[in-house]
Amino acid sequence: MSDQSHDSNSQDKLTRHYDSALSRIEQRLADIEINTLETLQNEVRDAVEFEHELERLTKDEAALLSTWLLRDLQHLGEYVSTGSRGLGDWLNIDLSTLELSLVRALQSVADKTRIDQLELQQKLESDVATYLEGEVATAGTLSCTHCGKIICLTETKALERCHRCDSHIFHRVSQIHR
Repeated sequence: MSDQSHDSNSQDKLTRHYDSALSRIEQRLADIEINTLETLQNEVRDAVEFEHELERLTKDEAALLSTWLLRDLQHLGEYVSTGSRGLGDWLNIDLSTLELSLVRALQSVADKTRIDQLELQQKLESDVATYLEGEVATAGTLSCTHCGKIICLTETKALERCHRCDSHIFHRVSQIHR
């Protein structure tokens, strides 16, 4: 099997596990009365551990999955908590183009009351707004940090290098209401 084929299979596997873990987190948060950032981090850890046991993810794959989920959920929480902006603005795409299950999971996690309780203003050690080639990201609009090319993801998927300038660093583009 070629390296490119192996990388594609690995990214497909991580994409499936990202969506599965997001669904598990959404279900678990619905059953919890008190939510904090620590609760969210524990739920992400537990969901990734479940995925790890289900399909024997490597330690590196599990760590990446945890990092990507926390990055997206924290960024979403920070965005929603700064005003009355919604999921559609954060994604910067028409919600009708997304799978209904993904929209429901993200809306549930982004619920305004949960966001306030989760203290998602705290940052992880890394810049949560930075997305790198090969990382799995949920649907939305990203921009290449080098040339500004807009990339619209309509589903969770692994990021590819910029097709315009071959850069590998992106930022999420969200609509700003004034």
